[in-house]
Amino acid sequence: MPYSSNVKLPRFMMHFSYAGQAYAGVQGNPSAKIDCVQNAIERALFHFQSTKYPLRFGVSSRTDRGVHALHNTATFDWISPTDITTLVQPLNIYLTEKKEQIRILRIHYISPNFHFRRHCYGRKYVYRLGFLNESEFTNINNDISFLKKKHRYILRDITPATYNLFEKDHITYVEPPYDLDAFRKGIEVFQGQHNFSAFTTTQGRLSMILERRCPVKTMRLSLSEGERLVPLLESSPLHSSMKVYNLVFEAESFLYKLIRRITATLVHIAKGQMTIQDVLNRFDCPPDYYDSQLPTTLKPNGLFLSEVKYNEQDFLNPPLFKRDDPAVDDLDIVTMGMQEEEDDDDINDQQLNSKMMVSR
Repeated sequence: MPYSSNVKLPRFMMHFSYAGQAYAGVQGNPSAKIDCVQNAIERALFHFQSTKYPLRFGVSSRTDRGVHALHNTATFDWISPTDITTLVQPLNIYLTEKKEQIRILRIHYISPNFHFRRHCYGRKYVYRLGFLNESEFTNINNDISFLKKKHRYILRDITPATYNLFEKDHITYVEPPYDLDAFRKGIEVFQGQHNFSAFTTTQGRLSMILERRCPVKTMRLSLSEGERLVPLLESSPLHSSMKVYNLVFEAESFLYKLIRRITATLVHIAKGQMTIQDVLNRFDCPPDYYDSQLPTTLKPNGLFLSEVKYNEQDFLNPPLFKRDDPAVDDLDIVTMGMQEEEDDDDINDQQLNSKMMVSR
C-alpha cells in the first residue's frame, strides 16, 4: 500500500548514540561506500514494523564521517500495533546482532507540530585533544633516523601514541611545537556572536544558500583537562606524557565542519601559523578569505556530539516557530548530503563554486 502524505501517522522521537568511525556519517549518502547511521537505524525499525510503510526519518544533527555521538535525536512516523516505546531493548538487540555500533537510548511520542531541528535550542560538542610532549616526540623522531624527511608522515602511523588501539578513533593529537597559552587566547576570540562563513568549506557555503542558513552564530567555548580512555602505558613515554584536554563548543547550531576548522585555527595559532588578527579579519570580511588555505580541517577523531537540547514540555506542546514562514514538514525534503568519503575539502570546489553562482 503506497504511503500518502495526507495521512498523518503518529510521530515519535528517538534518542541514540553511535561510534562514528564505523559509518560514513549519520545521514544517507548514495555515493558512500560505507553504511551510514540513518540507514542502519531504518533497517532496524523496518524489521519490527508490521505494516511496511516507508519510514520518514529525520535526524536533528548531521554529523560527518568519523564524528561520534553520545546523544543525537531523530523523528519518525510509525504505524504498528506494537508500542514503539517498548522496543528500545529489542532494537538494541537487533543492532548488536547486526554488529552495528549504535545504541538506542530512548523513544517517546511527540506532537505532529514539533520540529526536530527548529525546536532544538542548543547543541554541545566535545573535542578530545591530546597535546604530545615535545621532548618525548623528539626522542621518537630521533629513534627512527632511517626515515627520510619526505617520509616523516609515516611516523604518525607507527609512534606509540598515535597507534594506540584504544585511543586512535577517540582523540586528535596535536604535535609539537605549540604554545598552549596562545591556544587558550585564541579560544577567547571565538566567544560570542560572529559571522563564521569564512570558517566553513565551499560545500558548507553552498549549503547555507540552498538551506537558507544564517552564518552568524553565538558560540561558547571552554577548555578543561580531560582523561585518558585507558590507563597509562608505561612502555610508551610519549603516550604517558601526553596532556589530554576537552574543548567544548555550545551553540544553537553549527555550519558544516565549523568545529573542526575552528579547532584547526586554534592549533594554527598555537603553532604560530595564524594570529588573532587573522581570525578578526575573517570575521570582518569573510568573502576575502573563502579561498584561503588556512584554516585546514582537523580530523574527526575525538569529536563527540555530546548533547542535543530541547525543552521537555515542547515535545507535546511545541511553541510557534521563530520564523514567520509556514511550518514545513521536512522529513520528506531531500537535502544535500553533507558526508564525504574523503576529507579533502577541495575535491569539487570548482563545481560547487559554479553552483553557488547559479543559486545566487
